[in-house]
Amino acid sequence: MKLWAAAVFAAIAGGASAQAPSQETLCNPKSNPYDAVTAAPYSHTVLFEDDHVRVLEVLVPPLASEPIHIHALPSVMMGDTGGGAGAKFLYTEYRFEGGKFVEVEKREVTPTPGYRTVYSGPEGPHSITNLGTAPMRLTRTEIKPEACAK
Repeated sequence: MKLWAAAVFAAIAGGASAQAPSQETLCNPKSNPYDAVTAAPYSHTVLFEDDHVRVLEVLVPPLASEPIHIHALPSVMMGDTGGGAGAKFLYTEYRFEGGKFVEVEKREVTPTPGYRTVYSGPEGPHSITNLGTAPMRLTRTEIKPEACAK
């Protein structure tokens, strides 16, 4: 089984789109209809954004499911795994095919206790379902390309 940090915090890019994101998506992520803030606004809140980074609070309450979304930018994620409080998650990867999302893989993750800070590459279409009794809460700092700086 993968570690919590590798399986849920870190992006699992296996479902990533083969097409590179546009410069508009990289510099203004919410312009993409599948961006986490646009597609899953109840679990992703912008805390800060400038030309270099976008900082998100990610909150998935117990028994909640996120809509399918992407993270086009690499990021650093920090937070408590929830493993000490009964956290358990279903991570589902998708690919876009024939105008719709097709499920690729589902992984159940039971995190170990503790606070983690991990790097993640871009993440393709996915959703997280919180199967446990503890909320998932973390801070995700997305790193924009230098070309976005004005």
